Amino acid sequence: MTIACIITLTTSLCLYFVASVLLHVSFVISKSRWREYGLHLILAGLLIQIFGMFLHAILSNSSPFSNMLVIVSWLVIIIITIALLVERFTKLRYLVFMATPLAFIALLYPLLMPVEFRESEIILLRFPWLGAHVVLTLVGYGGHALAFCTATTYILQKNKLKQGSLNQYLPALDTASKATFYFASAGFFCFTLGLSMGIIWYFDAPGEFLHGQDLKIWMAIPTWMLFGLYLYRRGIQRDHSSNLKWLVIFGFLTAIINLVAIRHDYDEAYFPIITENQTLK
Repeated sequence: MTIACIITLTTSLCLYFVASVLLHVSFVISKSRWREYGLHLILAGLLIQIFGMFLHAILSNSSPFSNMLVIVSWLVIIIITIALLVERFTKLRYLVFMATPLAFIALLYPLLMPVEFRESEIILLRFPWLGAHVVLTLVGYGGHALAFCTATTYILQKNKLKQGSLNQYLPALDTASKATFYFASAGFFCFTLGLSMGIIWYFDAPGEFLHGQDLKIWMAIPTWMLFGLYLYRRGIQRDHSSNLKWLVIFGFLTAIINLVAIRHDYDEAYFPIITENQTLK
């Protein structure tokens, strides 16, 4: 892979990430201006990526299928192009919203996954992909925790109002509802990226680092599904019922159980440094 191609792909990767954030913000606050900014960044990233691919083909004089990075790059170009065209000429919404983070993860994998700093004694620095997974997942847990707090205050205030009184120390229902949605959305965005990176690591790791049935990875999926269902009902179907807050509460409780009670099943024969010197939850 030529240096010029690596630079263009890294630029596209950054643009896709910022575009994903802007599209997510637009989804949460329902502002079309942020969506337009995100679409412009996606188009810019796509054009830069296409330019990089043709530049690589000219400078390297090699086959378009010469290595995995080139193949994945063309796949990302196809995914983003189809998503933009389908959403432009049909009434299918949220396709680009879902395709952009997918393109970011797909392009990040061949760029970051092979990177390894063998000299580092800290496992998260030795494998940057694993470090990014852990950091994003923990940030997602933080958003889920804040959403849990606001959802709980909403339910407490709701029950107080049913009794004919108002708790002045708790926020208004509308404020608590919006805060729950915002925190859950931010947490879900980071948690989805972190979980995706964790699943990719899981399928790449068995036989080398983890046993084949690592429960911690699979137990993260119920948390993702509960928060995803809440955001779908709240953000797309515009459901404002108080029962939705229980999805946030149960989702956070499953996250806490997975975080505290379940540990990764590392294979000591292949990676003794983790089990002897490091504890990675």
